[in-house]
Amino acid sequence: MFLKSEYRVEFSKSKEDVLENIKNSIFGGFPDFFGKSFTGKVFENGFKVRLMQKDFQTFKGNFIRDNEDKYSLELFIGLEFYQLLTLAIFFCFSLTILIRNFSGEYYILSIYLMVIGLVAYKNYRDSKKEKQLFFDYLKNFDRNCEIVPIK
Repeated sequence: MFLKSEYRVEFSKSKEDVLENIKNSIFGGFPDFFGKSFTGKVFENGFKVRLMQKDFQTFKGNFIRDNEDKYSLELFIGLEFYQLLTLAIFFCFSLTILIRNFSGEYYILSIYLMVIGLVAYKNYRDSKKEKQLFFDYLKNFDRNCEIVPIK
């Protein structure tokens, strides 16, 4: 996972309840569409999901046991390798078009750079919204959960 953010989430509910809730919110197929929030998988001790509406960032969570024998969720939010590769290919493709079509007219150069900047800003803004949607989902499930950024 690249460009990742790390969070620690303390739940007042049990690990099994949290994993079961996320598992019930995973989209499995078209007959089972209504009320689903995620695509991905739930494992015995964690999960790896993406939001259904915005399939950009990956949310990977692992439950760890602390000194008091309580479970807390170690949450990583970031991009998978293929997602980063897609962005790099788009950037290289745009740069190639820019170089091939550059004929000394600087307004075309500025238009291309503005488009690349707008795409980068849109991805940044969408990633912030995705994080907030995921955190809202967790807080709706457990109103007493605490989300603490690491680093």
